[in-house]
Amino acid sequence: MNRSIAYVGVAVIVIGLGLVSFPIVVYGRERFDFEQIAGFLVAPVGLVVVLLGAVAHNPDRTTVGGAFGNWDENPRRPRTGPAPPARRLGYSPLEPVNCRFCRTIITHDLANCPRCARARDCRSCGRPLGMVLDRATCPTCARPEAFCNCARLARPTPPVGARSRRG
Repeated sequence: MNRSIAYVGVAVIVIGLGLVSFPIVVYGRERFDFEQIAGFLVAPVGLVVVLLGAVAHNPDRTTVGGAFGNWDENPRRPRTGPAPPARRLGYSPLEPVNCRFCRTIITHDLANCPRCARARDCRSCGRPLGMVLDRATCPTCARPEAFCNCARLARPTPPVGARSRRG
């Protein structure tokens, strides 16, 4: 509430009521003259000004950071920069992957390898996927693979030059 605007509206209402009562006080009888008609027109304008002052922001107590002279705002507060950009996926959610065990191509909508029937790994966290509502879903966070937000598992990598077990 901006009190200075509301006080101006109250003053306009008082002036309007004064103009309405002027003929009664001065002449002792009620008669419609210019002052009384002006009082009837000015009093509602004062009411509108009071209502506008009631909904207007008080510039001394605003919470906007110093824009209107806020005394609560610390002017020496450090300003923060923009947020860092979100992490991008390192893969396309619709591209197929190869089975880790038999090297068969698995489409994005399957959770198990069609050849060896083993669960394929989530491309975000590395855990074996499951099926929920016909979607390949990460079992830890219960989200589709593209929206997985689990911590990445550290998989042991084979040493360079190591031979496969199949020989």
